[in-house]
Amino acid sequence: MSEWISTPQSSNVAGFSYEEASQTLTVEFKSGSRYNYYDVPLHVFEGMKSAASKGKYLNAEIKGAYRYARQ
Repeated sequence: MSEWISTPQSSNVAGFSYEEASQTLTVEFKSGSRYNYYDVPLHVFEGMKSAASKGKYLNAEIKGAYRYARQ
């Protein structure tokens, strides 16, 4: 797995990582639940890394757009 990116400034997202080979974005929420989002292009991950609000970006660009499964 690639580097884990902690997001202590986020009120909802605890952290996330991206596996480029499988295009899988893993997101952990402050509640402790983790989700894998599949077939996420690298530019979407890069957008999340640079977004001022990780939660807003996740809701606007990722949720509902990509297949997902809870870990």
